[in-house]
Amino acid sequence: MPENQQQSTFAPFLLSTPQHSVRAHGAMQQVDATEALAVARQRGSGVVGLVPFHPDRPAQLMVPEHLEISAPLAGKETQLPQPDSVEGIDNPDFRAAVAAAVARMNDGELDKVVLSRLLCAHYGQGAPAPREIFNNLLVQQPRAYVFSAKLPGSDSYLMGASPELVFSTENSEFTTFPLAGTAAREAEIGSTDDAQIGEELMRSPKDRAEHSTVVDDIRTRLLPLCEDIAVPAVPQLVATPQLWHLGTKITGRLSEGLSSLDGARAIHPTPAICGFPGDRALKLIEELEDFDRGFFGGLVGWMDSRGNGEWALVLRCAEISSTTATLFAGAGIIAASTPAGEHAETGNKFGSFGKALGITTR
Repeated sequence: MPENQQQSTFAPFLLSTPQHSVRAHGAMQQVDATEALAVARQRGSGVVGLVPFHPDRPAQLMVPEHLEISAPLAGKETQLPQPDSVEGIDNPDFRAAVAAAVARMNDGELDKVVLSRLLCAHYGQGAPAPREIFNNLLVQQPRAYVFSAKLPGSDSYLMGASPELVFSTENSEFTTFPLAGTAAREAEIGSTDDAQIGEELMRSPKDRAEHSTVVDDIRTRLLPLCEDIAVPAVPQLVATPQLWHLGTKITGRLSEGLSSLDGARAIHPTPAICGFPGDRALKLIEELEDFDRGFFGGLVGWMDSRGNGEWALVLRCAEISSTTATLFAGAGIIAASTPAGEHAETGNKFGSFGKALGITTR
């Protein structure tokens, strides 16, 4: 095990990044966003939790008895038992929803909507232990924001390996790193063909237009909250083990008195996870999706008692119960999208968590 890593010790809330890890345990006091920092200061702790996808739903924020910030976590990969069945590998309803959304865009109703679907693995003898799944994610996704959060009022866990930082602050200096535009790394990692896939993504008018929409929206939302902001003119390529993404690293300085959670909530949900215009996209998602996203597409993260912290998108994730693993994946739909292409993209995105479970997702 590298010197700068420590073995994963399971807890009600865990987040491991390439730079550090956050572990929250002991008695957890539920708080709302308006009182979170005050309670954290009073208890000499911080704040951890989840923000739902829908901006009108209440966040699940906790002030833990103990909040430990330490080295990144190291996992040990385990082969997990196979499920009895996997439901949702082929999803005709999702393809129909994509076709319906494209028709709305051709009628001029909106520019983009993010549609998602589920994949459910059923385990008759009991699902794998969350601890084992988390350890697999740590090994397989070393550059991601690997998270595990016990869901309130249940024994289920929300777990994932998000590639996307929504917002982080340190002494009011902030970073947000939106990703939009995706291509599967179907060639051998590091090969010439793999590099060409990334280059084609950079040249794709569809993906560059989708990415620009996201960046422009974030800039507009952050301007009233910050003293200065820097937005690169051209995106960069960001790689995960399964996918290439287009990403833009935006930096700046928040106005005095604002926290990392304030910044994250100001830009959530971005067009990268919802669509544009946002209000029309939200309505179309509610019309076309046949399930409640809950925390999928929301935020997971933490902050200390001064408001410094980081919040990542709840992506490449699954809800783990005693008998099921329910995986979530979405894709940005624009007028140039095709039902088959977006179905394939979501199948690739399922693969990040599917690999941790050892199941086929497409």
